[in-house]
Amino acid sequence: MKMMEEPKKEIPVAEEVDVIVAGGGIAGVAAAVAAARSRAEVLLIERNGFLGGVAAAGLMASIGNRFFADNGKLVVRGIALEMVERLVDKGGTSAKWKSPLVPKIPFDPEILKLILIEMMEEADAKIYFHTVVSDIIMSEGRLEGLIVESKSGREAILGKTVVDATGDADVASKTGAPFNYEPPGSASLEFRMGNVDLHRTYEHFKENPERYPSDVDAPRSFEKFEKNWLENGFFYYPHGGGGKPGSNMAFLVEKALEKGDFSKEKGIITSLDAFGMDGLAWNNTVIINSNFAKVNDLDVREESKAELEARKSCFYVADFLRKYVPGFEKAFIIETAPDLGVRVTRWIIGEYTLTREEIDKDAKFGDLIGVGSTGFPGARYEIPYRCIIPQKVEGLLVASGKSASTKPRGLLRGMTTCIMLGQAAGTAAALAASTATSLRKLDVMKLQRSLIRQNVYLGDEPRVKELDLLP
Repeated sequence: MKMMEEPKKEIPVAEEVDVIVAGGGIAGVAAAVAAARSRAEVLLIERNGFLGGVAAAGLMASIGNRFFADNGKLVVRGIALEMVERLVDKGGTSAKWKSPLVPKIPFDPEILKLILIEMMEEADAKIYFHTVVSDIIMSEGRLEGLIVESKSGREAILGKTVVDATGDADVASKTGAPFNYEPPGSASLEFRMGNVDLHRTYEHFKENPERYPSDVDAPRSFEKFEKNWLENGFFYYPHGGGGKPGSNMAFLVEKALEKGDFSKEKGIITSLDAFGMDGLAWNNTVIINSNFAKVNDLDVREESKAELEARKSCFYVADFLRKYVPGFEKAFIIETAPDLGVRVTRWIIGEYTLTREEIDKDAKFGDLIGVGSTGFPGARYEIPYRCIIPQKVEGLLVASGKSASTKPRGLLRGMTTCIMLGQAAGTAAALAASTATSLRKLDVMKLQRSLIRQNVYLGDEPRVKELDLLP
């Protein structure tokens, strides 16, 4: 590859703040809000013109119901719970989401964008939209700021602490902090359809309830699918259910294949028959998850090709749905996801690496910053602060669940854990900035007490007492 040398030049310092948050997904918003509520001056940098990340730009407008564990104990609280409650208040999702029948909580992505803006404004956190991180400012192993680029040009942002919530560990990778990356990763482009008669689709499935793919994705029987739809207004067809031999959707796909009306693959796009569906009764909309590619998301040429092909495939899949699936006859595409949804990408090597075995055994950590759930009703597990601290760099935390230090990769990539990590990272960043303390040497008990005051669940009374965190 031909190389050129970029000449050095002076650039203006646009901002000097306590906490810089890179990335405006739900983890980044949680970090910014938590830091600002902790009285830090905060600036969030986002490449899109709206907040929400995968939940909005990726159109993954359905949050896994991993709020509960131990047969109904609400263990995920704090900002994650607040976001869902705000969605309910604005009509963005059903107040019945706490039902054990609900494996995923679909919501209106436009309402999510609105409530995230409101949370940022209420906390008095600043936002730069249409801005990307192009470089970092380092001094003696410490991250002191970011170089950003936008229509305003190339500018410097100085900060006492930085939270990387980019989802790709973009900031961490530029600092020289060690990380892992194993391309290609799985990616998909979701789309949203309106004017869908989901009750007609449900009635079609009811004609052959034995075909419902009850052992796929978040396992649910047809009876639970039915009750969830009739009682809660949530339409859940499991992701990958269309590819399950003998399933409702697979039966329709086979008919289309016989007539030459459909193909499970188009070029580099595969699993067109996955047909994950998350729908809302009150606005007759449904999210379709059915366009996949294996892609190196750090190669803009590969990612561009995959996104181009996947976006075309959305309309191909929609045509199939209109022609073959009862209830979709008059449906149309409202939106294709602005961004390709990438499941796994770079992830840091942190001060500690959380393992699946530790999650399965509910390992205990003195530096826990949140309690996760493996799924409703699920089992609880603790998340240590050290897994969001990158090695070999000061002044930086990583808030995205995809980027946290885990083995295997992506153990914390669910939305509830992303928000939880964001809230902890933002709170820690604000505490460190206010006390001129290294994030690595931060008083964890002060962090934990602050999180408890923010309604973050760190365990029942015996566990909190064991950690010496009782008031």
